[in-house]
Formats: sequence, C-alpha cells, structure tokens
Amino acid sequence: MQELWAATRKISRQTPFVVVVLVLLVAAVSLNGAAQFLKLHFKKLPVPPAKPLDSIPVMLGPWVCVSKDEQLASDLEQTLQTDVFVFRDYVNSAVVPAARIAEFDGKSHDARLALLGKLRHENPDVVVNLAVTYYTGKADTVAHIPERCYVADGFEATEWEFPVWDVNSTRSKLPNGQVEVKFINFEDQTGVSQVTKSVAYFFHCNGSYQSDPLRVRASLQNLLEKYGYYAKVELMTTESNRDKSAAVMKDFLRSALPEIEKTLPDWNSLPH
Repeated sequence: MQELWAATRKISRQTPFVVVVLVLLVAAVSLNGAAQFLKLHFKKLPVPPAKPLDSIPVMLGPWVCVSKDEQLASDLEQTLQTDVFVFRDYVNSAVVPAARIAEFDGKSHDARLALLGKLRHENPDVVVNLAVTYYTGKADTVAHIPERCYVADGFEATEWEFPVWDVNSTRSKLPNGQVEVKFINFEDQTGVSQVTKSVAYFFHCNGSYQSDPLRVRASLQNLLEKYGYYAKVELMTTESNRDKSAAVMKDFLRSALPEIEKTLPDWNSLPH
C-alpha cells in the first residue's frame, strides 16, 4: 500500500510538468501548421547577385576608376558582415587631364591614396568614392551604415536630409529617373585633418529602392516574403558645399547606376 501511495504522489507531482510539455507541444505544432497554411517565412532564402559586383565597369561615362579592388582584412570584413562588396575611387576624366590619371597606373595602395589626396585638395569635385555592399538571407538590423561607421572614426553628422535626386538616367530602372537618398555631412572631430565628408547612400531591397534603413529592415522582416536581400550604394566626396557635392554625385550616378543595377537580382523572376 505504501508503494502504491508513493507512486501516486510521484505522478501527481509530475502532472503539472506533463501538462506544460503537452501545451508547448500543441502550441509548436499549431504554430508550425499555421505558418505553413499562411505561407509565413521566418527565415529568408538567400538571393545571389545577378553578376559579381566587381563586374561594375572601371569606366562609368567620364568617371574612371583609379583604385584596385582589394580584399579587406579579416577583422574589417567581419565588421562589414559581408564578403560581397566593391570599394572604389573614381576620377572625372572630363576635368582631370589624362596624364594625371595615368599617374595612378602601377602604383601601390598608399601611393594611390596620396595621389587622390592631392587631387581632392586641389578640387574635391573631381573624386567620388563608391561603395557597394550586398547582403542576403538575413532579417536583422541593417549593417554598416555611415551613421555608425563615420562616428566610430571620429566624425560627427552635422546635417542630413532625404532629398529625391533626379539623376536623369534613362537606362536605369528608377521610377521617373529619380532616387531618394540619405544625404549627410560629417565633420572631423579628431582635430587631425578637419576634413568635411559629404555622404549619400540608398538601398536596393527586395526589388525596390529605399533610403531609410528602418524601411529596409521592415521589408526584410515581412513574413510573407520567402527571399531577402539588400544592396547598399554609398557615395562620398570631400566637397564641403552641399549643393556642389550633390551635383557631383548625381552626375556620377547618371552613368554608374545602370551598371550597378546589372549586378542586382531580378526580383520579379524569383518563384514567390
């Protein structure tokens, strides 16, 4: 009798645990069934670029690339959170003599930077830095935006806005040839170089253009979408006059954007 009573007490003590396990099991099965029925996607399938980013031409209209595509150090690549990227410096051959551009040929990375620094000092309107980074298969925060990176390097964002730029690019897929960008001025707070940097960036996310990282994140977290990707296009000049810097960037995008778009996926062709 004592053994029977002990067994009964043991079962009674385990009953709440068993009930909880059963409730969780039923909830998990129900959630999985609901997700399948509603075709919800908590994880995103990756979408590769249509073409390698380094297939972007080194000549974009009058703009000529004077840098070399190089692999980043492992720690920098980890910070970037992707290994699909290009970072380039383009010079306006309509303004800079061919002989000056030829000086970059065969030079080391540091020597190229010195030549670029000299050109920027003489005329900041003739050099544009281009960065294109590509991310896919993720639905978390948008990585590596200028507001974080430039501040970490000792710069402060002093002015920003979301202008809609008419880049007049008939070869691009832009609606009416216009793209909204986030346009920021960064001032050097380190007291070393006192250089102003004008930065503009935007995204191509799941088939459409966005300028706000929060809207990109919302698109990636859409449970009805099976796939997820975004490419960030970022431009930088050291022209302190915002109007002049914007004019230079728009001129560059007029030639660059159609070529960048060739590397992006055809969202409508994916099997949704």
